[in-house]
Amino acid sequence: MQLSLNWLKDFVSIPKDITPEKLGELLTLHTVEVESIKKLGENLDNVVVGKILKLEPHPNADRLKLATVDIGKEKLKVVCGGSNLYEGMLVAFAKVGAKIKWLARPGKSGGQGQEELVELQVAEIRGVKSTGMICAGGEIGLSDLFPSEGDKEVIDLRGNYKVGQNLAEALGLDDVIYEIDNKSITNRPDLWGHYGMARDLAAVLPSPLTPLPFQPLGRLRRRGETKLQVKVDDKKLCPRYMAVAVGNIEIKPSPVWMQKRLIACGMRPINNIVDITNYVMLELGQPTHAFDAQKLGGTIIVRRAKEGEKITTLDKQERKLSEEMLAIADKNEPIAVAGVMGGGNSEIDENTKSIVIESANFEPVSIRQTSQKLGLRSEASMRFEKSLDPNLCELALRRIVSLIKESCSQAEIISNLADIKNFKLNNKPIKLNLEWLNKKIGVEMLKVKVVKILQDLGFAVSGGKVLNVKVPTWRATKDISIPEDLAEEVARIYGYDNIKLTMPLITMQASEVNIEREFINKIKDILSGGAGMTEVYNYSFVNEAQLEKLDIKAGQHIKLANPLTQEHTLLRHSLIPNLLQNVIANQRNFSEIKIYEIGRVFLPQAGEFAKGGGNKEKLPLQPFKLGLIYASDSSALFSLKGILENLSESLNISFDFKSQAQKGADIYSGGKLIGCLDNFDEKLAVKNGVKTKLALAELDLQIMLAAAQGAGIKKYTAKNKFPYVRRDMAFVVSEKIVYNDFRQALLAASSLIKEVELFDVYQGEKLGVGKKSWAFTLEFGSAEKTLTGADADEAQREIAKQMEKKFGAKLRDF
Repeated sequence: MQLSLNWLKDFVSIPKDITPEKLGELLTLHTVEVESIKKLGENLDNVVVGKILKLEPHPNADRLKLATVDIGKEKLKVVCGGSNLYEGMLVAFAKVGAKIKWLARPGKSGGQGQEELVELQVAEIRGVKSTGMICAGGEIGLSDLFPSEGDKEVIDLRGNYKVGQNLAEALGLDDVIYEIDNKSITNRPDLWGHYGMARDLAAVLPSPLTPLPFQPLGRLRRRGETKLQVKVDDKKLCPRYMAVAVGNIEIKPSPVWMQKRLIACGMRPINNIVDITNYVMLELGQPTHAFDAQKLGGTIIVRRAKEGEKITTLDKQERKLSEEMLAIADKNEPIAVAGVMGGGNSEIDENTKSIVIESANFEPVSIRQTSQKLGLRSEASMRFEKSLDPNLCELALRRIVSLIKESCSQAEIISNLADIKNFKLNNKPIKLNLEWLNKKIGVEMLKVKVVKILQDLGFAVSGGKVLNVKVPTWRATKDISIPEDLAEEVARIYGYDNIKLTMPLITMQASEVNIEREFINKIKDILSGGAGMTEVYNYSFVNEAQLEKLDIKAGQHIKLANPLTQEHTLLRHSLIPNLLQNVIANQRNFSEIKIYEIGRVFLPQAGEFAKGGGNKEKLPLQPFKLGLIYASDSSALFSLKGILENLSESLNISFDFKSQAQKGADIYSGGKLIGCLDNFDEKLAVKNGVKTKLALAELDLQIMLAAAQGAGIKKYTAKNKFPYVRRDMAFVVSEKIVYNDFRQALLAASSLIKEVELFDVYQGEKLGVGKKSWAFTLEFGSAEKTLTGADADEAQREIAKQMEKKFGAKLRDF
């Protein structure tokens, strides 16, 4: 949201010693988060109001003219090609040194030239010296305020401006705009307009708040009014609906001062009536709408839309409505999407002579849902979804009628005032104990100070040590309801920076250790740190097509009643499907991918959710799982197995791999199945577009945690003080031999073996049919002495002998 400093000054006096930057700090500290501060007209420093005294033809160019321009202290001659120049014309004159927007010539590749901000210099144009420039709106960033109606048309000020006056000052563009973070006022519907913000600022400074200028509706009423009929079918979605018809309307541009404020706040001026409704929305925070009365077909009906009903909104888009959306309609068709945008079939145009002004209050959740489903978020919908004060409806209507009277002197109310309401605000008095308040905020505040702060914010206060505080209606919709809310109000206006830092006056206790979270964090440290794997986070959802490609049946998966997208229709049973998608998305960029995820899976109980039923007592089981994928052109399965072995050792958990020939293994710990390790099926790889070999594993974290707790603290083993000896050995074995059995036998073959690491797997014609080769690096060590080469040689001979005896293994010598 954008705030105009000049607009705020209409309602609250800001001391001169408070700079715009200081005011921004005050707003951020006490009320809202200011994201940026923008000074309007900062590029207009050397642009002034000029008056053309004389026009002469250019001696060397038919389309150019020589203009003598009075800029107050001097008269200058400039060359100008403006098509609308005349003597006596007041113009925007840029002096030498001014910053001008200039369209640079296109480059060699052609296309549109880039707009640049250049400093104006004295120039010679077709042999004539030109000292300055008469500007068009686009050249000084004022095209919204002064749109060109013809080619090469310059700004014609046509007003009572002082020659030589700075243009920004003359046009009222000497303003400062504060960009407010909308999230910081989500719970403050009263701050979505300048008046509400000024009310809060008045309490912060503190400074008196100037009342809004209103004109009683009765003064504009004429005799012989027509009956305006309004019917509200759904009063829950529309707690209040006000409307009145105004005649003798003249459609024309809105006053320049109003256009300037709208533009400064990011809105495009359209015409006086539309601009007035937008102006009041920015001022009060209450959206309103004006219908062309001649285009309405009888009674205005506030109703739910019919399923499939269509309306073309003001942005020229046809939109399909559904029955949960609220529509404003006449007897024939919808004329607006309630709280979001009006319809093109009832919009104001140059032929409009009478209007119906709508000022209503709508149920916030309904407006937000409608806005999201239509993909249409407007300035109006942003405010309605914040729970606006229903009493704002009348204030906004009165303000609009007053401004219309200023714009159209002959305007008059030609109907009754329709006001249908069905709301009750929860603004019962709240008891505020002063002793409790002081303890809560940590400052001893006098009663008079507390009362002053609350009254400045609009609260009615009475009582002694326990105050009775009545909440104003603009804070009663969703904001203030309990004493803690009042404590926040007092503290923020008093100033958090004025509250001294002190230690809490309570007994501090260390929070209980979450064993499950600590266990998960330890696993992450091992996998991300030691194993060099990358952790990923995926959605907890899958879809039927994704599962079908993996030959997984979707029937037992829990279906979502209201999925975010068609890609997220089922709750996952496993982490692997989404991890595979990660591999597919990244395989072009990486030759090796090592990823893992820790997350919950969702398993139905007793088939309740598979049937579409279920209740609170039958919520799905949600165990934590660890999923891992190792994608590589080399031995992915053995590499991933090595990572799991390292994980088990680091966690002091025993992993027993129950292997099957040519496949992976089921993983047991303490006799319980905790997961599996396997290669990804080659046919499924082709089906899913996986272009590299990969291994995958999935483990149950709950069983792992129980095993880790049962294992207790791992015993300390002193680091060997004698150096190790490393040797490589390659064995040729039958392809039926299971790797895990072979490795365990290898570790037991010699007491000197401390570590075994597989570094190569080979199958080829040289080995013969049904044979494979495993190459290992063996690490030998002794706690008693430094091993010699002869010791290692003897150990290797013993190992080769035992492996041949148990598995028929032969040493590979090529």
